[in-house]
Amino acid sequence: MKHVVAGLVLELIALAGILLLSLGFPSGLSRGAYVVFAQLMSTYLVHCPAHFVVGMAVGVRFRELRLGKTSLARALPNKLKGLARRLPVLTLVSDKSSLSKVSRRGRAAMYVSGTVSSAASAFAIAAASTLVEEPPYFLLSWAVALAYLAFDLVFSPKSGDLKRARAVLEA
Repeated sequence: MKHVVAGLVLELIALAGILLLSLGFPSGLSRGAYVVFAQLMSTYLVHCPAHFVVGMAVGVRFRELRLGKTSLARALPNKLKGLARRLPVLTLVSDKSSLSKVSRRGRAAMYVSGTVSSAASAFAIAAASTLVEEPPYFLLSWAVALAYLAFDLVFSPKSGDLKRARAVLEA
């Protein structure tokens, strides 16, 4: 469990560093591009910590944090499946015995927490960029947030966290 917490803390430290670095870019194209990079990294780096926090709150224990493969690859178009299967993602491995003792709603909440936090982080950064960027650049940030949300709404119900949550609630 200590290794899981340490890994999640490192994820959040990395995210904080990425966001702080954006302050060093001058306004304009370079910062606009970096903000989009920070947005994409935030959707990745908050995902597992959200599962962990909500999971622990509802009684799920976790065994490890490791590199794995995304389950979303199964739902992607054939041209993207190969690439998605090769990309390593951080995977939080739950303790099956503790998971089985948690209510269906609690398990569903744990599953959706990653998706919800990832989308929320993309929109939070878009909102923040609205305050400091000029229109072409902050609009790009909003476009990325909307594209991320659309991607998640299309593919997660087919093979991701939203599919797991629905399956738990319908069981």
